[in-house]
Amino acid sequence: MKKNYFLKAILLFTVAVFSYSSLMAQVRIAKLDPASNSVTLKNFGSSNVPISGYWLCNFPAYAQVSTMTSVTSLNPGEEVNIASSINFAVAEGEFGLYNTNSFGSAAAMEDYIQWGNANHQRESVAVAKGIWTANTFINVAPPFEYTGNGSQNGVSFWSTLSVNEFKELNHLNLYPNPSSSVLNIQTQGSISNGTLEVFNILGKRTLSQFIIFNEVAQIDVSNWNSGVYLIKISSENGEETKRFVKQ
Repeated sequence: MKKNYFLKAILLFTVAVFSYSSLMAQVRIAKLDPASNSVTLKNFGSSNVPISGYWLCNFPAYAQVSTMTSVTSLNPGEEVNIASSINFAVAEGEFGLYNTNSFGSAAAMEDYIQWGNANHQRESVAVAKGIWTANTFINVAPPFEYTGNGSQNGVSFWSTLSVNEFKELNHLNLYPNPSSSVLNIQTQGSISNGTLEVFNILGKRTLSQFIIFNEVAQIDVSNWNSGVYLIKISSENGEETKRFVKQ
């Protein structure tokens, strides 16, 4: 009898460890900016996770990750910034991350958020998955940032990345936009120790450099390929991303 109890204990322990590992070995939404339709996915787990087959869902619009970024997998702690081909409403909306295109399946859903209002189309799927509470929504100003450790869910683990945290970078302005020659980057205040990154529509970083400028900087974009880019400015006070169109 004792032997049976011992075997059951070992089995339950193994299942618990496996379940915890499965929970932590996951890709989640790390940031979302509805204004620029940019999404950051991050691997909070302990092993490499393929993401090419993942899907973004903003009912009734869907798009596969492989069509938006050349990044095929994420190592532990690694993240990718994606220029989403599906649009988000700034005032209120929802966003689901799926490992397949079975959008009504709780097993296929990896992560979910909704903002500005509750009771969106995929809320019930997230509730069934156990990663969201019914009738709750993010009620802070976008863009949004996940503040949990990967295993935590719900609105209490989402905060704003806007006015209060962007003391220097708030109101990032790109002009002229679109442009075929020169892009002006304007911020509210100076940046003495920052980073400028540029990502193409596939999520590939095409430019990264340290920056020091006072309110306005210029970039020569005449040799860039035509298309949509994400311009990301980071400093010790935060970061902000805006969409730019090269003609």
